[in-house]
Amino acid sequence: MKRTYDPYHELSKTLNRIPNGFATVEDGTHLKLLQWIFEPDEAELASKMKLSGETVEKMSKRLKIPIKKLAAKLKIMKEKGQIHIRRSKGKKKYGVLPFVVGIYEEQIHRMDSEFAQLFEDYVQKTQGEVLFSSTPPIQRVVPVKRVIKTELEIHTYDEAENIVRDAKSWGIRDCICKVQQEMIRENPCKYPTKVCMTFSSRENAYENSIRTEPITKERSLEILKETEEAGLIHTSMNVELGHKYICNCCTCCCGVLRGLTEWNQPHAFVKSDYRISINEEDCIGCGKCIARCQFNALEVDDRKCVSNDKCVGCGVCAIVCPKDAMSLIPRKASEISKRPKNLIRWMFKRAFSRKVNLFKLI
Repeated sequence: MKRTYDPYHELSKTLNRIPNGFATVEDGTHLKLLQWIFEPDEAELASKMKLSGETVEKMSKRLKIPIKKLAAKLKIMKEKGQIHIRRSKGKKKYGVLPFVVGIYEEQIHRMDSEFAQLFEDYVQKTQGEVLFSSTPPIQRVVPVKRVIKTELEIHTYDEAENIVRDAKSWGIRDCICKVQQEMIRENPCKYPTKVCMTFSSRENAYENSIRTEPITKERSLEILKETEEAGLIHTSMNVELGHKYICNCCTCCCGVLRGLTEWNQPHAFVKSDYRISINEEDCIGCGKCIARCQFNALEVDDRKCVSNDKCVGCGVCAIVCPKDAMSLIPRKASEISKRPKNLIRWMFKRAFSRKVNLFKLI
């Protein structure tokens, strides 16, 4: 029997061809998510768009849609956070977004309790499959620089401060994970909500944004320190160059960190290149660091703090040590995974590991 055309089914297939992936659920929960975000005609158009983007003129010719009608539709879809726009040689190019990181995060200004519950149902049923079960992982922990042993050479991509300084525009927005969790559970998260930092290589990139509040470089650096003091964990894209964001995460809300803590997905994210080291002579076993660790990687044994292999190398525990007995030291070379150089290389590595044909989308 011939399948009736369903724009949401087609969009689901397109999103799963993107290296990030979009898992299907037997009961159709994934389609319900798309139905909340997209009108049928929007889903149909998005399912036919390129990942790399096209100009309105080129897309109009390829899809045989009048330019004026297409331009109006693309404008609405961009406002809804369904697609992305990038500028190339002075021209706007419109492209399909991955579901995560992408479409989901761009629903921060639209999310309601219905969508929050739909997303929770989806992640509980998939438990991170495809998104977290494929390599290379999407995100990586960025360590707290001030607790790395001072004599060590630090790679620029291991410094949150350098990610901030390399940008030309800076923005802050509410954490989509915290907002989603606050809508579906009784006990609110104890950590601050407005902690997701975005960056652009283009000046004044967030001046007219409905999702992101523009801030200064100086304020961005302040937020880094504030989130460290609060006990949040820096994470960013698992690449060396071209970082677009720093998430400041907690294990009770963050979809990525929950991938490991709740669903035991080993590829949910990459630990930093460091691990915690404890000077036994200075440690007094006070346990203040234990309350800070969100991964149960520390315990007091015989009045001394010890760490285990759950340590992700974030360093937030060391900040509160009253005796400065804790610091981050490099992991063994065999424990360190090499980052893709940039997003393009990440995409191709991920596509290869998932056996998807990326060329069909670019």
